[in-house]
Amino acid sequence: MAAATTTMRSIRAQTKALILVLTVCIRSCASFQISYSSRQATASRRQQQKSSHQIATSTSTPTQSIAAIHHHYRPPPPRILLATKTDDKDCDCSDGNSTGNNGENDDNNNNSQPLLLQPYLPAMDPNYSTQGPIGHDKFIISRSGPPTIEELSNEQMLRIVQLECTDLEVNTLVWKCLGYRFDSTTNSWLNTECFPKWKDQFPTPPDLIGMKRVYSREMDSASLRSNQPLVRSIPVDNKQSLKAHLKPLGWKGYQYKELTPNKTRRAQCANWLIYYREELFGYTIEELSERRRLKREAAEKDAAEKAAAAAKEEEASRERGEDGESKVADDWKPPVKEVF
Repeated sequence: MAAATTTMRSIRAQTKALILVLTVCIRSCASFQISYSSRQATASRRQQQKSSHQIATSTSTPTQSIAAIHHHYRPPPPRILLATKTDDKDCDCSDGNSTGNNGENDDNNNNSQPLLLQPYLPAMDPNYSTQGPIGHDKFIISRSGPPTIEELSNEQMLRIVQLECTDLEVNTLVWKCLGYRFDSTTNSWLNTECFPKWKDQFPTPPDLIGMKRVYSREMDSASLRSNQPLVRSIPVDNKQSLKAHLKPLGWKGYQYKELTPNKTRRAQCANWLIYYREELFGYTIEELSERRRLKREAAEKDAAEKAAAAAKEEEASRERGEDGESKVADDWKPPVKEVF
């Protein structure tokens, strides 16, 4: 009887162990089946996406492909030279509602996007500065002779900033004001009347605008180096002359988001021309040197007078302070406590 009981217990234990092993095997098979099905579904879905992409690529037209590229493309902002950042208020450096007249098709820029001009091929000619057409429109300019008051009028400056004249015409006017003179016999520019420092730095008239309108480092560095000393020569008191003189004509300045290198340099040249007209026009180099000397002496005298006045005021305030202290010392008495 005891042996039968022991046998039954052994059989039950073996049965439970077998059931446990079978349960583990069934669960493992089920998990593997689920994982395999998931991988199969993922692979099938990827294959379908790849097939649909290949079909769409093979059936799309070149125009649709270019449109898709431009849909995701965001062009970089234009390179802005010689301009300081302001908010979207008016700026003296460029203009958006203007038209170009330099031989290329420049439409009116009525929106807020900058007018990016295309490279101007005629300016690639080395003789363009001496043989290029000028003075055929409303802009008054001539290569011969010194600058005239008509060429330096506010209306002329307005045409410059509104791109109603060519880059060559702007350059020619600035060259004449700098002292370059055109010799029709040799068909070249002479520097006989240039300002001495400018003559040493630029023996031949430089391109102050960038007439080629190619703003790569190799092509534009010369124009940039010549434009910078021109801007630096404007005194601080005359930096805002452009907007002050053109505002009565209806010009309110440029917006920062509309700036381009061409517009910036045009505005800077126009500002320098106004400074030249107001301060330098009609004087010889000797007269300008004498004026500069007198102005420097007057400034030094004024500074000396201000320094003397400040020293005198400081001495007087110190004396007043000492007198007040001595008076307080004389009037001081020790406190007396009355006893009743």
